[in-house]
Amino acid sequence: RGAQKQPAAPSVDRPLVPVYWKIDLPEVSKVLTQRGLLPVGFAPAESPHTTLLYVGGEGGDAVAARRSGVTAEQFRDMRVAMQALEGQELEVKVTRIVIEESVACAVVDLPPNVPCANKVPHVTLGTKRGVPPRYANDVLEELVEGRKEGLTIIDLPMPRPLKGKLTLHRVRDE
Repeated sequence: RGAQKQPAAPSVDRPLVPVYWKIDLPEVSKVLTQRGLLPVGFAPAESPHTTLLYVGGEGGDAVAARRSGVTAEQFRDMRVAMQALEGQELEVKVTRIVIEESVACAVVDLPPNVPCANKVPHVTLGTKRGVPPRYANDVLEELVEGRKEGLTIIDLPMPRPLKGKLTLHRVRDE
C-alpha cells in the first residue's frame, strides 16, 4: 500500500543494562530546593538515592563483587535479596548530615532486610561541580576511620524518615 517502513530509533535497539541497585528518595529533591541548604558552589544531586549495590561494568559477578568490596557469594546473596524487594516502598531514616569541602551527604539507616555494599549507607545531597557523587563514599569511609578535620557533622536529634522505592537502575547499552 505504499507505506514506508521507518527505521527504528537507535536507542530502542540497544538493551537496558543494569548498573546499580538503589532506593530512590524523591523527597530529598524537594528539600534541596530550599535556598541556603547546600554550601555555596554546590550543585544539588539530580536524582537523590541510596546506592545499595553496584553491578555495572564488564566482567560478571566476580568482578562486580570485587568492585563493591564483597565476596562473590555475598554479591549473589545481596542481589537475590534486592530482587525480592524490587519495587517495594521502604523507609530509611536520615541520622546525620556530613559536609566536606566538595560534597554534602546524609547518612541513613536502612531497614534490617535491605543489604548495602557501601560501608556507610547514605544519599549524596550535592557536590561541587565536577566532583562525582561517589566521592561521598570516600569521605564517609574516612569519617568511620576517624577523620574529623575539614568535616561538618550534624547529628539529627530525631532521625528523619524518608520513603523510597527499591529499584535496579538501568541504562541503554552503548
